[in-house]
Amino acid sequence: MKIFVSYASARRELALRLKLALEAEGHDVFFDRDDLDAGEAYHEAIRAAIDDVDRAVFLISPESVAEGSYALAELGHIERRWPRPAGYVLPVVVVPTPKSAVPPYLLAVTLLEPRGEWVAETLAALAAMDAPVRGTLRRRVLVGVATVLVLALTWLAYRHFETQRAAAAEQARLSADAARALTLCSDGNPADAFAQLAALALRPAAPAAVQLAQQDCAMQWLRRARVTEGHSSFEQLVAPIKPLLAQALVAGASGQRAADLRAHLGWADYLITRDGRNMSLDPTASYRQALQDDSGNVYAHAMWAHALLLRSSERRDEARVHFDAALKSGRDRAFVRTLQLGALLGNNSLVAETLQVLDQMRQGGEALEAGRAERIWSSLYGAAYRESDARRLLAALPPEDGLKTFLWLYPQTQLSATRQSLWRALHGLLLTHAGQAAQARPDLLALQQELRAARSTGPLADAVDRLLAPR
Repeated sequence: MKIFVSYASARRELALRLKLALEAEGHDVFFDRDDLDAGEAYHEAIRAAIDDVDRAVFLISPESVAEGSYALAELGHIERRWPRPAGYVLPVVVVPTPKSAVPPYLLAVTLLEPRGEWVAETLAALAAMDAPVRGTLRRRVLVGVATVLVLALTWLAYRHFETQRAAAAEQARLSADAARALTLCSDGNPADAFAQLAALALRPAAPAAVQLAQQDCAMQWLRRARVTEGHSSFEQLVAPIKPLLAQALVAGASGQRAADLRAHLGWADYLITRDGRNMSLDPTASYRQALQDDSGNVYAHAMWAHALLLRSSERRDEARVHFDAALKSGRDRAFVRTLQLGALLGNNSLVAETLQVLDQMRQGGEALEAGRAERIWSSLYGAAYRESDARRLLAALPPEDGLKTFLWLYPQTQLSATRQSLWRALHGLLLTHAGQAAQARPDLLALQQELRAARSTGPLADAVDRLLAPR
């Protein structure tokens, strides 16, 4: 440490003792001012020395505080350097001196008034002054290091937060895109939606919701599968779908989800058999596995029942059990009815079962699939003017229910003109069967006259004549 010792020339011997002791402890001491020339150069050298030191020791004696002394001039420079002397200036009384003669600047700190060896006490006092400074420096270093660490950790935390926030935003965006694609899959083109979801699933930040949406779209696409004869095949359609569903099972799908996936894999195999080129596939194996995962699974039951009815009308009871279980599940009732009516209408021997299902739908307020009424007309009502077909129609339901179901299916105002005549004949037939022959008779008579006026003959005219014939 650099130390400036200010003293009166009369006390040089005392100052020299202090100088030697300080240097013995490794300090650098400015002492030999007497070697400097007087004048401006002297003052400049003293000022430069004081500006360069770390501490100042002022030896108080009557001579050093006497007006006009060099020591007071030095004290002026010291005060300029340290306006507050505490911690920097050590005043040491080496010769008894009245305190009234001591400058107020020095009295601002505690005067060292040695009781024993004054040099040793001065060294100790200087060491005590230096300790807080070293402690302060250490504290400042530690505070600086801690501050840097806090700032670094804060920056890392901020970067982590920003990364997490960006990832969360990207996942939210991908989930929203997946939801829109799934809507397109339901309401628009499932092939386009499936391609969009496949692209989203390849994104590094794609959340699980994207993969689930892709699987859902794949299953919806299978349920809506249609091909154009001569241009595509079911085998081509299901080619990208089957691996996806199988992979979802390998990834650990369980319960209802696993059952849905297995059922649709079975449905994919069934669709392939419809191409007529690969009849070795057995969809029922997938349906059985699906029901092991979820005993009430709507798709496994409905798809299995559909297959049973298409194979043979003799398995109608077994198929009914599966359809009833599918309906009981409460899921995707519209799809169950689509499969059920599709299978029933494909077999002319199942008229009664078909009408019973339609009556259930009417009573339950269910909607009929678009375009299905046309197929029902052709299969059930279009030839009902024949006596054999009429008997099957009338025997299927209680009379009142048969009439209500017919009107539910075909409100007269919604029929084309070409079907009005047959509708009126069927309406009259059902009214008569329901015990409302009097209500039916006026319109049947009018229809009979219209047919005769048009000189129309054949099964329809014969059916109207039979209805009006006396009983």
